[in-house]
Amino acid sequence: MRDQLPPAEADSAQRRCEGAPPRSPSRGAGRFVLPVVAVASAALLLGGCGGDSGTANVSKSSKPPTVENLASALKCKADIQKKVEDYRLGVCKVDKILYTFVTFKDNHAKRGWLDYSKDYGGTYLVGSRWIVVTEEPSELGPIQGKYGGTVERGRSHGGHGSS
Repeated sequence: MRDQLPPAEADSAQRRCEGAPPRSPSRGAGRFVLPVVAVASAALLLGGCGGDSGTANVSKSSKPPTVENLASALKCKADIQKKVEDYRLGVCKVDKILYTFVTFKDNHAKRGWLDYSKDYGGTYLVGSRWIVVTEEPSELGPIQGKYGGTVERGRSHGGHGSS
């Protein structure tokens, strides 16, 4: 396909997305360095680092919303439950619906938390360095409208004792 990167360029773009230093070009590859750098830069600018496509219309350099910002989109005040090195978590209820708001130091910490948490079910609105958890996707509209994000569903186990 014409819109896929060649293997060397794709590897370079992926390594850049993961924060790895670029590989030094091999001898004789000098004429390809500029196009590879241009493609990798374009991929970064166009959201080519995957995982958070469709998230808020906020530039990469801007700060993600805080727990308080996310809660205010629902007109509630978050009660901070946990603040640790990798993340900050708050909760609030609106019309008997419980929301959990989590902000992270980086997207790697976010992905680890999300992968672990999905085993407990629920619906996750996932943005760059933040997550909002509740039961139904329809309950996430005000936050998604303000901050973007993509909806992911947790795994459901069908109850205990079922086969």
